[in-house]
Amino acid sequence: MNHFLALKLDDASRDRLATHARRLQEWLLPAHWTHVEDYHLTLLFLGQVDADEMRTLPYSIEPVAHGLRAPRLRFAGLGAIGGRTEPRVVYAALSDADEVCAHASRDLAETLGVEGERRFLPHVTLCRPRPPMPGEREVAGGRRDWPQLLEANGLADWGTCAVTDLVLYRSTERTPRYEAIASWKLLAA
Repeated sequence: MNHFLALKLDDASRDRLATHARRLQEWLLPAHWTHVEDYHLTLLFLGQVDADEMRTLPYSIEPVAHGLRAPRLRFAGLGAIGGRTEPRVVYAALSDADEVCAHASRDLAETLGVEGERRFLPHVTLCRPRPPMPGEREVAGGRRDWPQLLEANGLADWGTCAVTDLVLYRSTERTPRYEAIASWKLLAA
Protein backbone atom coordinates (compact mmCIF):
# COMPACT_ATOMS: atom_id res chain seq x y z
CA MET A 1 0.00 0.00 0.00
CA ASN A 2 1.21 3.45 -0.90
CA HIS A 3 1.00 6.40 1.48
CA PHE A 4 0.88 10.12 0.76
CA LEU A 5 0.15 13.47 2.37
CA ALA A 6 -2.61 15.56 0.83
CA LEU A 7 -4.99 18.42 1.40
CA LYS A 8 -8.65 17.44 1.72
CA LEU A 9 -11.16 19.50 -0.28
CA ASP A 10 -14.15 20.90 1.57
CA ASP A 11 -17.55 19.46 0.63
CA ALA A 12 -18.63 22.41 -1.54
CA SER A 13 -15.40 22.39 -3.60
CA ARG A 14 -15.51 18.60 -3.96
CA ASP A 15 -19.15 18.66 -5.08
CA ARG A 16 -18.54 21.48 -7.59
CA LEU A 17 -15.60 19.58 -9.05
CA ALA A 18 -17.72 16.41 -9.26
CA THR A 19 -20.34 18.31 -11.27
CA HIS A 20 -17.70 19.41 -13.76
CA ALA A 21 -16.22 15.89 -13.91
CA ARG A 22 -19.65 14.44 -14.78
CA ARG A 23 -19.90 16.94 -17.63
CA LEU A 24 -16.45 15.88 -18.85
CA GLN A 25 -17.44 12.21 -18.70
CA GLU A 26 -20.18 12.99 -21.24
CA TRP A 27 -17.39 13.24 -23.83
CA LEU A 28 -17.29 9.40 -23.59
CA LEU A 29 -13.51 9.24 -23.69
CA PRO A 30 -12.08 6.01 -22.22
CA ALA A 31 -10.72 6.64 -18.74
CA HIS A 32 -10.73 5.48 -15.16
CA TRP A 33 -12.45 8.37 -13.37
CA THR A 34 -11.48 9.27 -9.82
CA HIS A 35 -14.17 8.59 -7.22
CA VAL A 36 -15.52 11.84 -5.77
CA GLU A 37 -14.55 10.83 -2.24
CA ASP A 38 -10.94 10.41 -3.43
CA TYR A 39 -10.48 14.02 -4.65
CA HIS A 40 -7.45 15.55 -2.93
CA LEU A 41 -4.42 17.73 -3.57
CA THR A 42 -1.29 15.62 -3.05
CA LEU A 43 1.53 17.44 -1.27
CA LEU A 44 3.98 14.57 -0.87
CA PHE A 45 4.05 10.97 -2.09
CA LEU A 46 5.64 8.64 0.47
CA GLY A 47 5.30 5.24 -1.21
CA GLN A 48 5.27 2.12 0.91
CA VAL A 49 5.72 2.67 4.63
CA ASP A 50 6.55 -0.20 7.00
CA ALA A 51 4.76 -0.77 10.32
CA ASP A 52 7.54 0.79 12.44
CA GLU A 53 7.57 3.95 10.30
CA MET A 54 3.75 4.13 10.47
CA ARG A 55 3.83 4.31 14.26
CA THR A 56 6.12 7.35 14.28
CA LEU A 57 5.11 9.06 11.01
CA PRO A 58 2.17 11.09 12.41
CA TYR A 59 4.41 12.45 15.20
CA SER A 60 7.04 13.47 12.64
CA ILE A 61 4.42 15.30 10.56
CA GLU A 62 2.84 17.20 13.47
CA PRO A 63 5.34 20.11 13.69
CA VAL A 64 4.69 21.05 10.06
CA ALA A 65 0.98 20.19 10.18
CA HIS A 66 0.21 22.39 13.17
CA GLY A 67 1.69 25.45 11.45
CA LEU A 68 0.13 24.85 8.03
CA ARG A 69 -2.33 27.49 6.92
CA ALA A 70 -5.08 26.88 4.38
CA PRO A 71 -3.96 28.11 0.95
CA ARG A 72 -6.16 30.38 -1.16
CA LEU A 73 -6.79 28.13 -4.14
CA ARG A 74 -8.83 28.48 -7.31
CA PHE A 75 -9.75 25.86 -9.90
CA ALA A 76 -7.90 26.98 -13.04
CA GLY A 77 -8.98 24.68 -15.87
CA LEU A 78 -7.74 21.30 -17.01
CA GLY A 79 -4.25 20.02 -17.55
CA ALA A 80 -2.59 16.75 -18.45
CA ILE A 81 0.48 14.79 -17.47
CA GLY A 82 2.14 12.65 -20.09
CA GLY A 83 1.16 14.60 -23.18
CA ARG A 84 -1.98 16.24 -24.47
CA THR A 85 -2.63 13.65 -27.21
CA GLU A 86 -2.34 10.54 -25.04
CA PRO A 87 -2.27 11.80 -21.45
CA ARG A 88 -1.59 9.50 -18.50
CA VAL A 89 -3.47 11.79 -16.10
CA VAL A 90 -6.06 14.53 -16.63
CA TYR A 91 -6.41 16.94 -13.72
CA ALA A 92 -8.15 20.06 -12.47
CA ALA A 93 -5.39 22.63 -12.20
CA LEU A 94 -5.26 24.80 -9.09
CA SER A 95 -3.81 28.29 -8.88
CA ASP A 96 -1.98 28.98 -5.62
CA ALA A 97 -0.69 32.53 -5.98
CA ASP A 98 1.02 32.48 -2.58
CA GLU A 99 2.66 29.08 -3.28
CA VAL A 100 1.52 27.79 0.11
CA CYS A 101 1.20 24.25 -1.29
CA ALA A 102 4.69 24.22 -2.80
CA HIS A 103 6.20 25.47 0.47
CA ALA A 104 4.24 22.89 2.49
CA SER A 105 5.40 20.13 0.14
CA ARG A 106 9.05 21.17 0.56
CA ASP A 107 8.70 21.49 4.35
CA LEU A 108 7.13 18.05 4.65
CA ALA A 109 9.76 16.45 2.39
CA GLU A 110 12.57 18.05 4.39
CA THR A 111 11.02 17.06 7.74
CA LEU A 112 10.54 13.45 6.65
CA GLY A 113 13.85 13.21 4.77
CA VAL A 114 12.28 12.18 1.46
CA GLU A 115 12.64 13.42 -2.09
CA GLY A 116 10.01 16.03 -2.97
CA GLU A 117 8.74 17.15 -6.36
CA ARG A 118 11.25 19.18 -8.34
CA ARG A 119 8.49 21.39 -9.71
CA PHE A 120 5.35 21.25 -7.58
CA LEU A 121 2.09 21.43 -9.54
CA PRO A 122 -1.05 21.84 -7.42
CA HIS A 123 -3.87 19.80 -8.95
CA VAL A 124 -6.67 17.33 -8.31
CA THR A 125 -6.59 14.18 -10.46
CA LEU A 126 -9.86 13.69 -12.34
CA CYS A 127 -9.07 10.61 -14.41
CA ARG A 128 -6.47 8.32 -15.89
CA PRO A 129 -7.10 7.84 -19.61
CA ARG A 130 -6.94 4.26 -20.87
CA PRO A 131 -6.94 2.60 -24.28
CA PRO A 132 -10.43 2.11 -25.69
CA MET A 133 -12.06 -1.29 -25.25
CA PRO A 134 -13.36 -3.04 -28.38
CA GLY A 135 -16.39 -1.12 -29.62
CA GLU A 136 -15.74 2.04 -27.58
CA ARG A 137 -14.18 3.96 -30.45
CA GLU A 138 -17.39 3.51 -32.45
CA VAL A 139 -19.47 4.81 -29.53
CA ALA A 140 -17.44 8.00 -29.37
CA GLY A 141 -17.47 8.09 -33.16
CA GLY A 142 -14.01 9.62 -33.25
CA ARG A 143 -15.64 13.05 -32.97
CA ARG A 144 -13.98 13.97 -29.71
CA ASP A 145 -10.54 13.30 -28.28
CA TRP A 146 -8.36 14.29 -25.32
CA PRO A 147 -6.76 17.31 -27.04
CA GLN A 148 -10.23 18.72 -27.80
CA LEU A 149 -11.41 18.15 -24.23
CA LEU A 150 -8.30 19.82 -22.83
CA GLU A 151 -8.56 22.75 -25.23
CA ALA A 152 -12.25 23.27 -24.49
CA ASN A 153 -11.65 23.29 -20.72
CA GLY A 154 -8.00 24.31 -20.41
CA LEU A 155 -8.71 27.79 -19.11
CA ALA A 156 -11.98 27.10 -17.29
CA ASP A 157 -12.51 28.98 -14.04
CA TRP A 158 -14.56 26.78 -11.72
CA GLY A 159 -14.27 29.05 -8.70
CA THR A 160 -12.46 28.79 -5.41
CA CYS A 161 -11.25 25.52 -3.93
CA ALA A 162 -11.25 25.41 -0.16
CA VAL A 163 -9.25 22.78 1.70
CA THR A 164 -9.80 21.84 5.34
CA ASP A 165 -7.19 19.35 6.53
CA LEU A 166 -3.77 17.88 5.93
CA VAL A 167 -4.35 14.13 5.69
CA LEU A 168 -2.06 11.12 5.73
CA TYR A 169 -3.69 8.69 3.29
CA ARG A 170 -3.01 5.13 2.21
CA SER A 171 -4.25 3.40 -0.90
CA THR A 172 -6.58 0.42 -0.61
CA GLU A 173 -8.15 -2.12 -2.93
CA ARG A 174 -11.63 -0.73 -2.20
CA THR A 175 -13.62 2.12 -3.71
CA PRO A 176 -13.16 4.89 -2.70
CA ARG A 177 -9.49 4.01 -2.97
CA TYR A 178 -7.93 6.11 -0.26
CA GLU A 179 -8.17 5.71 3.50
CA ALA A 180 -7.31 8.49 5.95
CA ILE A 181 -4.78 7.37 8.59
CA ALA A 182 -4.28 10.71 10.38
CA SER A 183 -5.60 14.22 9.89
CA TRP A 184 -4.71 17.76 11.03
CA LYS A 185 -6.94 20.85 10.69
CA LEU A 186 -5.42 23.69 8.69
CA LEU A 187 -5.03 27.18 10.16
CA ALA A 188 -7.24 29.90 8.65
CA ALA A 189 -5.73 31.61 5.61
